[in-house]
Amino acid sequence: MFSRKKTEKHSELVSELRKDAVSGEWILVAAGRSKRPGEFNRHKHKKPQPQSSCPFEDTRINGEDPLLWYPHPESGVKDSLDEWFVQVIANKYPALMPHADRTCAMISDTGPYKRMDGVGYHEIIVTRPHERSLGAMTIDEAGLVIRAYRERFAALKKDPCVAYILVFHNDGEEAGASISHPHSQLIAFPIIPPDVQQSIRGSTEFYNVHDACIHCRMIAWELEDGERIVFENEKFIVIAPYASRVSFELRIYPREHAPHFDLMPEPQLDLFAQALTVTLKKLQDALGDPAYNFFIHTAPTNQHDGEFYHWHLEILPKTAVPAGLELGTGVDVVTVAPEDVPGLLT
Repeated sequence: MFSRKKTEKHSELVSELRKDAVSGEWILVAAGRSKRPGEFNRHKHKKPQPQSSCPFEDTRINGEDPLLWYPHPESGVKDSLDEWFVQVIANKYPALMPHADRTCAMISDTGPYKRMDGVGYHEIIVTRPHERSLGAMTIDEAGLVIRAYRERFAALKKDPCVAYILVFHNDGEEAGASISHPHSQLIAFPIIPPDVQQSIRGSTEFYNVHDACIHCRMIAWELEDGERIVFENEKFIVIAPYASRVSFELRIYPREHAPHFDLMPEPQLDLFAQALTVTLKKLQDALGDPAYNFFIHTAPTNQHDGEFYHWHLEILPKTAVPAGLELGTGVDVVTVAPEDVPGLLT
């Protein structure tokens, strides 16, 4: 029998990671984030927030100096924060935050369950102007955003408590964006999240059998076949995945094997920015500015060789709402064949 002991109420927790006793998957209880205004008011669509009342318009967002900032690439002023184009700040409503004493989170038992404190980092990458999306940016502008991703990724990777870092971007209310002003987010986890674990497991199993990277094999196949290629330049390829989870899902891969996003060479930044902005613009034009999410999957922070993995960016437009079939079985249904996507995005 399991002994019972009194634990903190979850309303008092900032955040906590809990492990499902059956599936073994971790979920995040971020009770502190429910303090965000209008969190559960989903009955009517929000209007875009006016620039005059937008919290991301201040030079010092949240009243603090940014963790990192860059001026506009065409700005002649390099040392005045008033000229910021990109800045990185700590999230005011973090899903994860570091311990005050900087200690790492430890797994503990609660009856049949396992849990750990939600220790980590949660940052926001904000851009200007107020209503200019990533897909509308120039390559130089988007390159600065990606540079900010890379620099903060590299900085947080040095913390031994961090096991995995995720960069993601929510665009549109249906995609979970609580503030309409364009911004991305970065979360540093003390665990490797379930979806990433599954991706790494599949990549590792293929590598152990074939002594090759499955992602490199897929890229080579797609380049030869050509049927699902949406865009390509000398360093990156954009494809509609063979087994897409949603209609118009897209992935951006480095052509050459590269396990770690933060080690992307400087000359490749603008080429990656080109691939991203062109792809987002194609989606915007073809689907009428849909809500979407994108995120970067990369090797874990402690995986130094990474021969089995290949970093990439995944774009998931909100083309459908998961219903009982998808939620009950985990089998995703797409209504547009991936082979048709490139022609529809021209």
